[in-house]
Amino acid sequence: MGQISQRVLSYGFTFIAFRILGRLSFGLYRQVVQILTIGAQLGLIGYNYAAMRWVARARAAEDHGGVKGAARVALTCAGGASIVVVLIVLLLAEPIASVFGDDASEVDSLAFLLRVGVLYVPLFAMMQVLRYCTQGYKTMGPSVIAGNIVQPSARFLIGVTALGVGYFVLDAQSDDLLVAAVATLIVSAGLGMVTAGWYLRRMLTAEERRAEAVTEYGPMTRFALPQAGASLLGVQSIGLGVLVLGAFGSSSDVGLFAIAVSLQGPGTVFLSGIVNIWAPVVSDLHEKGEIERLGSLYQTINRWVATFSFPVFAALLIVPELFVRLFAGPEGQGAEDVVAILVIGNLFYTGTGPTGYVISMTGRPGLNFINSIVSVVLYIALGAWLVPMDGPLGGVVGMAITDSIVTALINSARVIQAKILVGVQPFGRTFYKPVVATLAGAAVLGAFKLVFGSSIPSELAGLAVGAVVYLVTLRAMGLDAEERMVIDRVKARAFKNRGKSK
Repeated sequence: MGQISQRVLSYGFTFIAFRILGRLSFGLYRQVVQILTIGAQLGLIGYNYAAMRWVARARAAEDHGGVKGAARVALTCAGGASIVVVLIVLLLAEPIASVFGDDASEVDSLAFLLRVGVLYVPLFAMMQVLRYCTQGYKTMGPSVIAGNIVQPSARFLIGVTALGVGYFVLDAQSDDLLVAAVATLIVSAGLGMVTAGWYLRRMLTAEERRAEAVTEYGPMTRFALPQAGASLLGVQSIGLGVLVLGAFGSSSDVGLFAIAVSLQGPGTVFLSGIVNIWAPVVSDLHEKGEIERLGSLYQTINRWVATFSFPVFAALLIVPELFVRLFAGPEGQGAEDVVAILVIGNLFYTGTGPTGYVISMTGRPGLNFINSIVSVVLYIALGAWLVPMDGPLGGVVGMAITDSIVTALINSARVIQAKILVGVQPFGRTFYKPVVATLAGAAVLGAFKLVFGSSIPSELAGLAVGAVVYLVTLRAMGLDAEERMVIDRVKARAFKNRGKSK
């Protein structure tokens, strides 16, 4: 539910901000957000993961001083690194902005906005460390509330209010609206940090509060740095497409690309939500040597990911213009092809399931780090070739093709790696079910578009009928015993986490 609420709120903010700011200003805003997001990851340098692991270990050993020491080390090191990042951004705002700005005016705007929003870096880093400390208590509740509910809710409510008042009441200029949007990032991260800190303080036992902190700077740092590398080099998590397009294309194209990426969100939300449940299960079954059971569960979960994701992507592929018109209005014209192209890569992303976690949680995080490096290098190289306007597919279409190629290749490689190294693969005998049902629903939607044209009413009707056909076809093929097992396990874990968070 936390992932769903976060996606819905982010979706809503993007919808409103794009319409108020317009394509160009929204493109500038998205570039600032992505630069600050990378800055926050650099500020964290993996200490959120180290905090979670060391807190959990200390609690398991009833080492009360170790719990306090783990939190202290993580907060101190991430705080110090964040301050360094803040100073770098303040000093080098113009050179950074010059990479992404299309002209002198945009460079000045980006540099100013980076300085305005730079406090987001330490606030977000502290929020993440505090969230992961609470996860060391083997509960997701406080972390979800702070990072998936409070922070995005504040961003939505405060941001929409500021943009609405500025645009409709004060008749503010685009530069002032951009400042308001960036300032919202700071406020929302600050509220999320306070919430996470409040929860952690409540969760500390009396013994942990009284204990003298036992710090392990060296071991925690050695664990944190590789994790930081994998997080920093996550193509999708850091929004690398926005940055590459900003560097080699135009800010206006960034606005279109951001809309197209946002429209992919509903198709990826189930996969994003399942990984927090899936990751510890992988580790548990692998440690017990139950590889056959792990493989069966992996295939069943992947089938369910496809069940929720594939129909969404089919709709985006067949009637992208409908979603672009409804979401972005006239300013979004030109994003239709981008939406459809991105779907191809996301079919590989969701269709192969949480394969990256299979690799990491079976003791091979270094391989995922290598995968990340390869994907980033390939992404930048293809982007530099395809995105420039004098390239073979200049602009935002070239960026979409780059994104889909890299996404398809890296996720296919992970499937092969998991099969060779772990002995499991994501495609079970029931995987055909969501594929067949999706094809049936897509055929109906495509027929509606062919016969009745591309008007909004006809395409909405086609979506409704196609959805019914999809559900009826899926229902006719039925549930297997393995699928019922997954449903029961997810429910049991959800209720268990809910009980712990109370």
